[in-house]
Amino acid sequence: MVAATTLTACSKENPTGPRTYTLSGRVRLVSALRDDAGDSTDTQRIEDADSVRVYLYLGSSLKDSTRTTAGGYRFSGLSGGAYSVATTLWGGIGDTVSIPSLISDAVLDTLVLPSSASMIAFPNPFSTTTAIRFPMPAASAVEMIAQRPSGLIVSPLIQQALPAGYHQLRWDGTDAASNPVPPGPYWILFRAGADWRARLVIKS
Repeated sequence: MVAATTLTACSKENPTGPRTYTLSGRVRLVSALRDDAGDSTDTQRIEDADSVRVYLYLGSSLKDSTRTTAGGYRFSGLSGGAYSVATTLWGGIGDTVSIPSLISDAVLDTLVLPSSASMIAFPNPFSTTTAIRFPMPAASAVEMIAQRPSGLIVSPLIQQALPAGYHQLRWDGTDAASNPVPPGPYWILFRAGADWRARLVIKS
C-alpha cells in the first residue's frame, strides 16, 4: 500500500557534504476486544508496542532496519530518493508506506498490522486462557504459534492435519516450557498451505 506522507522540519545541512534527512513514523497493532461469549465489544489498537521490526527500502533495495520504541521508529542520515518503510508478520501479512522523493525530514503514515477476520480469539484481553476459533475450508496441515510483536516465538500451539470445518483451541498464556508469559500483546499466527492468518491477543 502506498500512503501519503506529511513533511515536517527542514533537512540538516552539512557545509562539507550532501544534505541528509530523517524518516520517522509509528506502528499500530489492531484486533478486536471480545467478551467470554466471543462477541466483539470494540476495536483494539496498540499504539506503543516495542521491538516491532521495521524495514527501510531505497527503491527496491533493502537499506536498513530498526525496531520500534513505544510504537515509534526513526531512520536518520538518509540521502534524497524514493523510500519505502515496511513491517510484516508472516505470509505477506504486513503494511508498507512510501515517499516518492525525500527532500526534507518526513513523518510517514502509520504502519498498520491488522488481525485476520477469519480467525477470532476470546476473551480478549484474557487473564488465564483465550480460545482461538477458525474455519478450515478444506482439510490441510496446520501450524499455529504464539509470538511476541518482536518476532520471538513464545509457544507452538498446533502442528497437525485438520479436517475441513470449524475448529477451536485454547492458549493458556504459557510458553513452550509451560511458564506463564508476562502481560502484554501477542500474535497468534496460523498457516495452512497458502492460507496465512494472524490474530492479536492481549494478556492482562
